[in-house]
Amino acid sequence: MISRIEAKLTRISQAVFFFLVWTLKFLVFSPFLKIRVEGKSNIPIRGRYILAANHQNFFDGFFLAYPTGPLKNVRFVIAKRALKLKSYRLLAVLIGSVLIGSETEEYQRALKRLNKILTHGSCIGIFPEGDVSSRKVPRRFKGGVAKLSLDSKTKVIPVYIHGTYNLRYFKYWLSRPEILIKIGKPVDLYNYAKDGNNLEQMAAILREKIIDLMDVKEIKEFERIKEFTNSNSFDKTLTVKAYNLEQRESIIEAL
Repeated sequence: MISRIEAKLTRISQAVFFFLVWTLKFLVFSPFLKIRVEGKSNIPIRGRYILAANHQNFFDGFFLAYPTGPLKNVRFVIAKRALKLKSYRLLAVLIGSVLIGSETEEYQRALKRLNKILTHGSCIGIFPEGDVSSRKVPRRFKGGVAKLSLDSKTKVIPVYIHGTYNLRYFKYWLSRPEILIKIGKPVDLYNYAKDGNNLEQMAAILREKIIDLMDVKEIKEFERIKEFTNSNSFDKTLTVKAYNLEQRESIIEAL
């Protein structure tokens, strides 16, 4: 009985902290950014789901949770290595995030907790690329999101976030740029499982769903670079040197 009360109080406190953090970030970001959301109707009003998005900036967590509002506590999956300061880790725990370490035992423990969160009808936010990327086209997804969907039989909602990479530069904020959040239709990712051994393939399917949400011009640019780098009539070394940092990473990973 006591443990249930403690668990409930913990959930309430995490929801309160999440509300405060969400509201604070909204007040800070609103004067400097234009935030536009497309496909918000694809997010269920009730029930559990997993929000999965590309990852270009440390602030992406806020933008992933932005469409659900401050009253829906999105519990994030965060790698411990991404939060080097103890204060960041403490804040992450206070808002209900689940930290995952590199050890197998820690990973299994985190998955168990995440499944429990989904069982209680909560929402989880995850960035399947793992680390922040400078690429507009997301890198290869890790299988963790597929494992989570499969174990809990939970739908995954693909989300594409555009415009956050340059938030690391102060002058970018001064132009009041637009941050676009595109939400796709929920995907029954667990239905693509084959004996639970094709997690990477399942994650690749989700990645394609997110790429489908991208602007047509962005996709064409990526395909043009990919086609060019795969041809036999060019010097790959010279091509890599000819592009800026973001395009170089796209080329290297496309080979």
